[in-house]
Amino acid sequence: MFWVLLLLLAWAFAGTACTRLCLAAVRAAALDADAATADREHDLTLYEAAFLSGGPARVADVTMVSMARQRRLLLAHTGWATVVDPEGRDEMERSVIGAIGPQGQSRIAPR
Repeated sequence: MFWVLLLLLAWAFAGTACTRLCLAAVRAAALDADAATADREHDLTLYEAAFLSGGPARVADVTMVSMARQRRLLLAHTGWATVVDPEGRDEMERSVIGAIGPQGQSRIAPR
């Protein structure tokens, strides 16, 4: 009969532990949901997404293609890049224009 008392006591401890664990999981999920909502306020920029998908080389490629689509940089199939608008709109564009050189035209090395 003594073992029945110990069994009931073990069930009580197990039930208490499970209840506390479930409550902690619910609280953690609520905190994660609040943090995820706060993180969604900052969307990735084009350059951040390019860096995450391919590193600095991908950022340079995306910047050149973006400038080419706006007709501010001409990319020839022969491998030459020609700057049409020497004023960069942000730091990345200014660095690409600076890398092309002071003449405004440079050969892009193939990879």
